[in-house]
Amino acid sequence: MSIQAFDIIFAGNLPSFFTDASSSATSITCLEICGDFLYLGCKEGRLLRCSFQKSCLLPEQTVIITKAINCYSSNSAITQMKAISALNQLLILSNETLAILDLETLTLVRTLKFKSVTCFHLNENPLSEDPFTIEICAGSKRKILFLHLSEEDVKLVKEVSTSLTPSTLVIDGAHICFAMGFKYCMLDILSGDFQQLFDIDPQQPPLIHRVSKGEFLLNGPGGLGVFVLSQGFSDKPPINFSSPVSALAFHHPYVIAVCRQGIGFYSIIDQQCKQTIAIDNVRSIVNGDGQVFASTQIDLFALLSISWETQFEKLLVENRMEEALELAKNAHISSKEREQHQHMLIDLEKKVALQRFASARFSDAMEMFETCNIDPHEVISLYHNQIFSEEDIRRKALFFFVDFLQRWRIKNLTSDQKTAVDMALLKYLAKNDQEGIELFNFIVDCHTEPNETCDCLKSYGHFHCLATYYASRQKWEEAFCIWDRLIKSDIEDSHFAGYSHVAEQLMKCGDISLVWRFSGEILKRDEEIGAKIFTSEKLACVMPRAVIDYLRNYPRSLRIFLEFLVDKKNDEESVHTQLALMYIDDINCTGLNRNNPSHRLTTNKLRSLLRTSQKLELTKLLEKLNTPGFPHEHAIVCGRLGQHSAAINTFINLLQDFDAAEEYCACIEDPKAWNVLLTACVTEAHNQMFDRVVDLLRRRSHQFDVSSALLCLPDSTRFNVIAPFVNFAVREVEKGLQKMDNISNKYELIRLKTETFSIQNASYCCVCKKKFVATDGFVRYPNGVLTHVNCATNRQICPLTGHLFKIDVQYNS
Repeated sequence: MSIQAFDIIFAGNLPSFFTDASSSATSITCLEICGDFLYLGCKEGRLLRCSFQKSCLLPEQTVIITKAINCYSSNSAITQMKAISALNQLLILSNETLAILDLETLTLVRTLKFKSVTCFHLNENPLSEDPFTIEICAGSKRKILFLHLSEEDVKLVKEVSTSLTPSTLVIDGAHICFAMGFKYCMLDILSGDFQQLFDIDPQQPPLIHRVSKGEFLLNGPGGLGVFVLSQGFSDKPPINFSSPVSALAFHHPYVIAVCRQGIGFYSIIDQQCKQTIAIDNVRSIVNGDGQVFASTQIDLFALLSISWETQFEKLLVENRMEEALELAKNAHISSKEREQHQHMLIDLEKKVALQRFASARFSDAMEMFETCNIDPHEVISLYHNQIFSEEDIRRKALFFFVDFLQRWRIKNLTSDQKTAVDMALLKYLAKNDQEGIELFNFIVDCHTEPNETCDCLKSYGHFHCLATYYASRQKWEEAFCIWDRLIKSDIEDSHFAGYSHVAEQLMKCGDISLVWRFSGEILKRDEEIGAKIFTSEKLACVMPRAVIDYLRNYPRSLRIFLEFLVDKKNDEESVHTQLALMYIDDINCTGLNRNNPSHRLTTNKLRSLLRTSQKLELTKLLEKLNTPGFPHEHAIVCGRLGQHSAAINTFINLLQDFDAAEEYCACIEDPKAWNVLLTACVTEAHNQMFDRVVDLLRRRSHQFDVSSALLCLPDSTRFNVIAPFVNFAVREVEKGLQKMDNISNKYELIRLKTETFSIQNASYCCVCKKKFVATDGFVRYPNGVLTHVNCATNRQICPLTGHLFKIDVQYNS
């Protein structure tokens, strides 16, 4: 899109600048600016120095150029010139010769010795640190010259040969971009590295202009202005010139291109033409310190740049936010104004981002929201006020909005920003989360105003979520009031997880007053789930008797709670006894259907409790179990009371259950019980159990007293039947005898080791016949014979009598 970046003002024609009329038939070939002076090079060899100034006193802004102050004449046209303010000199190219003039008087200082010079350029990014040494590159016949110019002389630093003569060149640092034949090339003057870039369009003159440090603009083929870095590649798109270009200048951020129809101004930001000024036959253009002049053959025009602030304000008025932002980003700002400018950029970025969102450019908007870290209040407000007509765009806008909220939620926001983001996200989830999962996860840690949150959840019918919100804020009473109404169906919510969830929350809450108040509805519907409430660790401080009294009307819940107390090793006899009595009552209720799984499970629990619990009122239970329906349990209690005979007789005589009797004896671990079992089974009334008795003697031989067991067996018992048991008994006797023998041998060994004796002075070794010395060792055999240690070759045979001494001692632990 176009914008007015420059004003053009007619600054006069060439004849008016001469002090006499004798040279009015000439034409302008080149321009140069230095300070407030304009230098005009002419075709017939004249060079004029004129001063100029801007006038704002007249109704319209005007540039006033005075007549030539100084004048220089050469024999041929001035084709190129460049002011060197540091040396107060002007370098001109005329008739393929470089000459140096005084910048003020235009008098000739010296003519350089180099011949056949076609072009030259001053290095604005010099390699030398000396400010009074000017670096110049010049194109000559099939070579490029690198020169150092000082106030006194000029020095040829380096000369590089080329295959053809350069027609134009530009230097930046160590890199020279030049045109040669039909090619653009890049040369590193230090290393000599040479790189061909691309072809020159034969229909257009080769043009090269330095845009910035390390970057050149080349007039490429097909009417393209190609940006080339000193490394030989481009990092930005080319400019598409509207018509063939004859001259180039640069005034940040615009490339000024001269063509046959006029002057075009192209932004390097987006490579688009922003303004066109129609002037015919413009020949040359120059930018000197921000002052831009253009000329035809005889007419001179001043191009006055409109300040970026003015352009910026105009773009804002026209609501062209993005162009205004790009312009502001690329504006040259002084260090004093940089901080204020940065704040202005951030504000503008926010406006552009919001504008992108309003125009449904969602991905671009999100990128800029991230860049400028926009206040979420602005986006939320815009989204609620923005109306998109198309359904697809509305869907994308909603998706974008939710994505924005989720991204901003994890940022480091202020308290009110967090509240705004979470409230907007809450409203979205309350309206759109069909399953309710995200809403439940969100509501636990959201930063919203409680009253607004409650109103929002109520308005969308999320009562279960509202109760969860209250619970997360430790407002348990309000939460359970809502859940209680949901259980009773006074209100409805499809996301309600049921009374089991309420039971879990009561366990988590741990407030016994709320448990008394709200557990009743759960117990009415499911006693098992209701009972779990009272098993919570948070209710451990509640007296068990109070819970037992509360659950008296809910027998299944009461039984579960009593089981919980027994498992937790509660030491009250009344608890254990009450549980056993409840088992008995439950078994009586299901007595007609003994194959019922519930009946079998309860029976097993009762038997286990009777066997293991040490806190039972056994006498009371024995009386309760003294009925035909509980013979097994009656026998267990009898055994707990030491009445083994009664218990085993019940298993054998009443139940005819040998396995149960064996299990009973194994559980109580009393040896007398096994003999009672044996006595009960070997009677004539239980001949059918004799084989089981024999098998029991074989398997559990160690449980019986051998003598008592053998006396219990009938006289008619054959030996081979009870041989395994008798063999076991014999082995036990053998083990006993071996143990006694072992003890005797140990005693004898200890006696021999601890026996004392004395050696007489006249005693001597019976082997070597030498007397014993006190320091020598000796050996004493059991028969009293003494020898030296070295003389006792075999300590088990007496060397005097030949008697063999050997004692085999077995040690059994």
